[in-house]
Amino acid sequence: MPSGKIDTFSVREDLPSVAVLALTAAGEVLVTRQFRPGPGQLVYELPGGYVGEGETPLAAAERELLEETGYGGDLEVVGKCFGDSYSSSTKFCVIGRQCSPRQPPQPDDTEFIEVLKVSPGELRRLLRSGDVTDVDLAYLGLDALGLL
Repeated sequence: MPSGKIDTFSVREDLPSVAVLALTAAGEVLVTRQFRPGPGQLVYELPGGYVGEGETPLAAAERELLEETGYGGDLEVVGKCFGDSYSSSTKFCVIGRQCSPRQPPQPDDTEFIEVLKVSPGELRRLLRSGDVTDVDLAYLGLDALGLL
């Protein structure tokens, strides 16, 4: 510790991850809804996932958005934050503009994803509900887009 005291902590080692706040040309936000084993329920999420070995956060965001939603667009990394104070991971916020369908979604075998389009106001309501992951990244994205 900075004070010189020695203590033991449980620190979770994890990979960096990304989440994409993707806007369609109509100004709708793409969100996914899927079952997550941690909370044991259906939750709302921004499309995203882990950054692969040798992959940039932007490339991971493009890949994850396309796989989970079938959409692509003009993407930009706008911020990052720590996973939490007991994690080694960094989470990157990516915004997407002018997102449109490019292909059918191709989720992983363990992903059962419903893709939804919501207004920025509806996204803010969902963020307050407690049924959304990556709330921090969603607010970073809304702020970067001037939608708070």
